[in-house]
This record gives sequence, C-alpha cells and structure tokens, in this order.
Amino acid sequence: MSSHPRIKAAIIGFGRMGEMYLHQMLRSTQWEVRAICDTDPDALAVAANIAPSDTVLTAHEDDIFNDPQICMVVLSALADSRKRHLFKAVEHHKHVVTEKPLGSNIEEEYEVMEKIRQNNLMVTVNLPLRTAWYHKVIREFISSGEIGDLAIVRICHMTPGLAPGEGHWAEGPLFHDCGLHYVDIAHWYAQSDFKTWNAQAIRMWNYHEPWWLQVHGTFENGIVFDITQGHVYGQLAKDLTHNGYVDIIGTKGIARMTHDFVTATVELHGITKTQVIRKPFGDKNLDVLLDLFARSIIQGNLDPSLPKVKDAVIASEYAWKFLEDAARHDMPARGDNKTLEEIRERRNNKRIGYGLLRKKKKYND
Repeated sequence: MSSHPRIKAAIIGFGRMGEMYLHQMLRSTQWEVRAICDTDPDALAVAANIAPSDTVLTAHEDDIFNDPQICMVVLSALADSRKRHLFKAVEHHKHVVTEKPLGSNIEEEYEVMEKIRQNNLMVTVNLPLRTAWYHKVIREFISSGEIGDLAIVRICHMTPGLAPGEGHWAEGPLFHDCGLHYVDIAHWYAQSDFKTWNAQAIRMWNYHEPWWLQVHGTFENGIVFDITQGHVYGQLAKDLTHNGYVDIIGTKGIARMTHDFVTATVELHGITKTQVIRKPFGDKNLDVLLDLFARSIIQGNLDPSLPKVKDAVIASEYAWKFLEDAARHDMPARGDNKTLEEIRERRNNKRIGYGLLRKKKKYND
C-alpha cells in the first residue's frame, strides 16, 4: 500500500463529519485531499485553517465532479443533497464514501440504490458500528458456537447528545438519523429480515418529534430484538453520563459490550471460556473505513466487510417503519420548551455535551 500513489479525493460538505474525515485523511499516507466544497463561507474558513495550502476550497460542487484527477468523493453534506451528489458521482465515475441516509426519503434512496447497481462504481456508507472491533469480536464468538444459537439481540444507546433543533432536520427524526445505526447492527447480527415489531416513543420537552424510541420484535429466523435509542439522558445533569450497551444472548452463553466513549469492554461468557477484552472505543472508526476503501480502490473490488448501499437503505426503511409504528400508539410529551432552551444554551454557550456541533448563533427548528 505504501508504494501506491496517494488517491486523489475531495470532500463535499464541511460540517462536523466533513472535518472529521479531513483530519483522518491527513493522518493517512493513502489519501491526497485535492478539494473541499461547502456553500457556507464560514465552513470553508475552518477548512482553510486545517487543509494543506494547495487544497482547492470551493462553493461549487461541479469544481469537484469535473476534475478528472479526483477519483473519490466523500459526501458529508446534508441528506437533501445526497441523491444529486450520488447521481453526479455515477455520471463522472467517482468512487464514494457517503454519510447516511442516501436521500431525503426512502423513495430517493431506492432510486440511488438502483442507479449505483447499474454501474461498477464503488460506494460505501459510513455505518461505523459495522467496522467497530467489538462487534467483529462478538460476531466471531457467536460463529464459534460458544453461546449456542443466537436468540436475543439487545441494543441501547442513550446519551445527552444532539438536542432538538440542532442538526436532524434533513436526515429525518432522531431515530432515523441516529437510530438507524442500531437498526442496521441488529440486522447485521441476526443475518435475517425483520418480521414483526412494536415501537413506543415519547416527545421530550414537548418537541414535535420523538426524542426517545424503543422498539422490539422478531426476525424471520426467529431471533428477537429490542433497540432503545434517544438523546435524552440527563442533558442538564451536573456531570454528564450515558447508557450504551450491546447484549447478545444465546441458548447457552452470552456476549456483551459497554463503553465510555474512550474504552470499549467486551465480555464473552461461552460454554468453554470466559474472556474480557478492553480496547480503545474507536468512535466513528473512520480510520478503518477509509483504509478499507483505499485498499478497495487499489484492488478494484469493494472489501466485503464494508457497508454497502443496500445495507443503508434497509436500515433507513425500517427506521422509518418503526417511527411510523410508534406514531400509531400513544406518544406522550414530557417537559417543556423552557427546559429545551436551557439545554440548547448549555450545549452552545458552555460547550457541554455529546456530539457538539460547531458553535452557532441561532438554531433551525
């Protein structure tokens, strides 16, 4: 790999994720970031302080798509631009690493999937749980037979993360934007299609969209699941904390994971061995994603462990279905707008919270 010329790449959308991609690509010997595009001058000003001086900074996406030297594009702008960008990537034959979802609605995502299916373009989606070391370890443990037959998949992710109004409007409600990661990883563990489900949600602080949702149900192969997700976990607590775990239950043993966003701990309790593994959490795992994608470009085939467009579309579709199911049930509202404003003020002015965005002067509700 080190003897191969750097792969010329570009980033479209320079918000929080775009900046994370740039930092990771600058650490790598595999990539040369030739251009960064964003329509916000302030975002380009941030990029100018990080990117090499010869990086093209532009507000015009066609400056990237029309550059024949650029062979890969990172799509980290909002979801309402993603279909257009993916179609352009196909037309100009640019390989793509993209954020999810792949469109502003499920119909657009299916159009994208069909467009890409008809071409030999390599596209992977940033579903970071699939590239997380701890999920790979647990899946290998399941495959070894140590827990017997996989029976129950339980996933929880509750943090004082993005508050309502901070960054979800283009990606859909919270459970679609963030929750679809957990829908995807449950599907990945079960290796089966969803069959039945029942969802319950709540509208915290009287916000118009649910900010916590729990869904349980079954897969076609008889495995059952429950997923709990919400950015509702003590936003105004003196000391911030979270509750996140994966709990895999078999007919004979179990495997589970917890983390503190710094270290992940995997506990394996099988029929012949017990093991505890602690390693760095990895956060978005962009280093793994970008490394595997660079190797894919060089070798001419998408690495089979990388998330595919179809994976993202399935997760998106069922996240929407779970939200729709929750809307058919009683969806109470607790708290008020005054508390929500206190949360926003604390996150924006005191810079306390999980997943903080760049400081901004106003919110888009």
